[in-house]
Amino acid sequence: MLISEPPGDEGQLYTRVDDEQYDELSELTGQQVVHVSVWEEGLADAVSSPGTKESAGDDTEVAADIDLYLRDGVYFELYGTLCYTDIDAAPLTDLRQIEQELQRLVEAGAQLEEIAVDEDDGLVLVLGQNHQPVIYLQVGAWLLDEWEELPESSAP
Repeated sequence: MLISEPPGDEGQLYTRVDDEQYDELSELTGQQVVHVSVWEEGLADAVSSPGTKESAGDDTEVAADIDLYLRDGVYFELYGTLCYTDIDAAPLTDLRQIEQELQRLVEAGAQLEEIAVDEDDGLVLVLGQNHQPVIYLQVGAWLLDEWEELPESSAP
């Protein structure tokens, strides 16, 4: 499935969801998540000044950069993503924990259950199993593209 993009918009970084995008993204619901990668060092780390990162073990929000691949050939590059296992709780605060939770979901056959929008028109991806939400990804920015081959690390 190809997500339509206006000519010249290839590789455009999105930060807000408009009505047309919402409709297009909603067509992806129900697809199985076949691969996920959490980046050890995200885009925000690359542009931040040395000494501005919080020390490990602080109970601060961790915004992860994540590649999320769907069964039918579409993948998201998610930047500045907060990961919640409970919509009413604080986000996960450890990159390893985020990666383990997402990997567990992929192995269990998780699907993209819902496309949602937060109060600032930001993208929220809801991943789940058996039509039950399991993790909420509140995305700071994203790119959407197609994949033909999964990354090497996902080979059986």
